[in-house]
Amino acid sequence: MSELTAAQQSVITTALSYKASGAPIPAHLITELDEIAAPWPGRWLLPWEEGEPERVVELCAGPGGWGEGLKTVLGMTRFDVVGVDMDKDACATARAAGHVRICADITRLDPEHPALRCTRGVIISPPCPSFSTAGKRAGLLKANLDILCETIAFVGQAAGLISLSELSCDELHGDFDDECPLCDGNGNDVGFAPRSGHTWNEVRAMLDGLTDARIGLMAEVAIWPLGLQAAGAPIQWMAMEQSSNLPERVLDELSTEFLGAEWFRTSWAVVESADLGVASRRKRVFMIAARHMAAGIAAPSRPLTVTTMAEALGWAEGERVNTRGNRPVDPATGRAKGGNCFSADKPSWCLTGKSRTWVRERDGLRLTPAEAGKLVSFRATYPWQGSRSSQFQQAGDVVCPVVAAYVLALLHGVAWESQVLDYLTGLYHYEDLWDEYDLVA
Repeated sequence: MSELTAAQQSVITTALSYKASGAPIPAHLITELDEIAAPWPGRWLLPWEEGEPERVVELCAGPGGWGEGLKTVLGMTRFDVVGVDMDKDACATARAAGHVRICADITRLDPEHPALRCTRGVIISPPCPSFSTAGKRAGLLKANLDILCETIAFVGQAAGLISLSELSCDELHGDFDDECPLCDGNGNDVGFAPRSGHTWNEVRAMLDGLTDARIGLMAEVAIWPLGLQAAGAPIQWMAMEQSSNLPERVLDELSTEFLGAEWFRTSWAVVESADLGVASRRKRVFMIAARHMAAGIAAPSRPLTVTTMAEALGWAEGERVNTRGNRPVDPATGRAKGGNCFSADKPSWCLTGKSRTWVRERDGLRLTPAEAGKLVSFRATYPWQGSRSSQFQQAGDVVCPVVAAYVLALLHGVAWESQVLDYLTGLYHYEDLWDEYDLVA
């Protein structure tokens, strides 16, 4: 854990004196705070006060799906979210839409940074190609799973969040005859064992044997919440998204670590975006964990509404979409091999970066990035940045805002159905509403 120097603490004390007096903090002090807190915002070095937005770290944050779910779909403004992502175009998109982004590798950052000591929530969406059928699925190999799960299982020890009641005398002290506090019958087995002494960089180094480094980002799902807890942050909740192919073994290992750290509840479910009215299909597994809330997640018990691709894009009925060009016809079925066409009178197939090559069969019309965004439930005027390929890749990788809203609403115990329906109505039937939204925003 990095500690502040006396000079750095003096800057914070001076800034707090201005804040207490009601006077604005001078620009030079704000600059100094930002330098001390880097890469995090300097304002996060100041203690959180009642009534201020709750601080949330969003990791592998992408172009803004979770943030749009909170802000635009649910209208929740009680969170101060700072996102981190390596993709410069995704960060540019998020910033253009009003979301805070740090362009960095999350594995190079310390969850115990002094600027994070008032963090209450963590959102994380590790890249899914290592597990998804659209990728090479190296994350499903036993050797890689063994390394990943062993690392996750070690996070609690590194954080000092292994319950004393779960340890034997030998595990805690080694084999010796002296009197052991675990055995004296005075309740001294209540609490956590000492930290292992390993740094987070050393924990991450346990993943070096993976054949695809992206698999190791799943360990960050435990490292960040438990690292924050170890540093004394008032961490309360975590939300995670990943490919629906993520092995249950990994989910079980994560759940075990949170349970051992005395988190109240951990649950997960596979959610299909089309069941929530999104105009495209996308199955993802979502996990939520909470320390002091009885939050749970489940797939919708019934489809909320159905939005077809044609309806979302204003197409006539009967249109079909070609996804892979002219393919050889299978004489047994009379259809192109590889399944390269689908009807636009249903929700679209799951978008990927390759959706940029999809064409409407009748006239060869291609999707625009804005239309791709609408199909995954982004507002029509969302400011996608980067090349055409990059914009489609962002839309293919992102968490659908409507699904993010559903998951976060369940986590925080707030109503979601009417907000989602209102948002979908505006998104797919009253596109001009977003021109007014952008003027206000």
